[in-house]
Amino acid sequence: MAPQCPSIQSFFPPSPAGPEPAVTTPDEDGAAFTTTEVKAFLYSTPHAWKPRFQYENLRIAKLAPGPYCVCLLARVVNLYEQPTSTTKLPYATKRSLNVLVRDDTGMVKVKLWYLKVDYQLRLGQLVSVWTTLVSKSDISGTVSVNIQNAACTIDIFPERDSSCYFMVQADKEDGSLSRTPLGYNHDKQLADLMTLKSFVEGGHDVPTARVLVCVKSIGGRKKFTTKKGNVLDIVHVMIFDDTYDATLALSGRIATSAAYWKPSNTILLLNNPSFRDDKKATLSIGPNTYVDVDPCMADAEWLRAFAQGLTTREAINVPFPEGGRGNKQATYRPSPLTKPISQRDSVRENPSEDFVGYLCVSVLEMNITTLHQRSRIFCAECYGCGVPLYANTTTTKCKHCHQEIILGLNPRLIGTLIDETGAIDSGKLVLSTIAWEQLLGRTAEELARCDSLSLKYLENRLLFLRLTLVVGWSEKVGRLCVFRVQNH
Repeated sequence: MAPQCPSIQSFFPPSPAGPEPAVTTPDEDGAAFTTTEVKAFLYSTPHAWKPRFQYENLRIAKLAPGPYCVCLLARVVNLYEQPTSTTKLPYATKRSLNVLVRDDTGMVKVKLWYLKVDYQLRLGQLVSVWTTLVSKSDISGTVSVNIQNAACTIDIFPERDSSCYFMVQADKEDGSLSRTPLGYNHDKQLADLMTLKSFVEGGHDVPTARVLVCVKSIGGRKKFTTKKGNVLDIVHVMIFDDTYDATLALSGRIATSAAYWKPSNTILLLNNPSFRDDKKATLSIGPNTYVDVDPCMADAEWLRAFAQGLTTREAINVPFPEGGRGNKQATYRPSPLTKPISQRDSVRENPSEDFVGYLCVSVLEMNITTLHQRSRIFCAECYGCGVPLYANTTTTKCKHCHQEIILGLNPRLIGTLIDETGAIDSGKLVLSTIAWEQLLGRTAEELARCDSLSLKYLENRLLFLRLTLVVGWSEKVGRLCVFRVQNH
């Protein structure tokens, strides 16, 4: 047998054993990337988006199906969440937001897919949409198809596709962009606009019904479970107009919108709302509804003024107009003007004209004892929060803002005053400091130190007393102001 030749490794010393080299194993589904690399791509940290292409700013009326780069600026008029997951992969998108946006020319549906970014959207918000593809809507029979230029759909996934983006435009919000309702003309009434009472009594059967309402009050947010087992938020908002009151139910994503509305100020134009007649009329926002928040139209301004007029209340203690032109005249040289109460309404024919004169009345009622028992001898409104404050002392501390407030004598200490022709209700006169001292015979500080027996004696002494009041009309206050009081 021939001898074998030595190998080349036999001429070198053996090398020490080292660590085994790292082996890249494919993912379970056979992909060429590891699980770490896949997660690093899918769950990357969001960064400032920069456009990769030149986007054209278009109005919604100019949109047409096709692939092109376009940017839209519009307002959110409806949104709802839709579960769409059909895969068990942990990094797959599981839901999307259907956002209906509009400008002054038309409306378009944006299907916003998301995985990690939680979009905090609400009704009336101004948003911008960048996309490279506009599709034709595949949904038929909904209100979006019946509206001009709303048959298009924009489908975007900003977390996966860097050529599209969705952003809330808080810096461009000036309150006037895209506020005019679709089809509104200043010269005539908006089509299919009806009162809330007409809508409840049968107008909800009209497919294109519109209702203009004002927010009356906003309830708390609650949780409820749907038939499919989903837990959603729900908020009940009381709405009204000049004809009827109803409830607007907000559920799901749009429930957060109510937190930004103001009672007696926010106006809602509900287009084709859903209706349910339980114990009380209840309206809701469905997929076929769109809502204009604070629309720019004459009817909305009128309804806001009407709502604020209902909340306006009279001041509990109107301050006396010190330094007025009639004050010095009344103190030293009152005009010889003496008219009965029944003829004082003639003053309102010329409210801008000041006057000063005499008024002879009898005291029919005094409320000193009653108000003292209820701790309401003195009253005022808080300087900071406007809360009515009552006490039997000249000063008190507000329980809300903790400010020290100076109180004045309650004008309801004086009850009804009469003469031979008419009467003046309690609390309708504004008395100066001198007039109070002449009527009560003491200062406000002295009255605060009186006990119940002294106040009872004072009330009995003033009852059925004949008084001569030196009064004047002040346009600033809108009431008769009493400068001086003379006893007969």
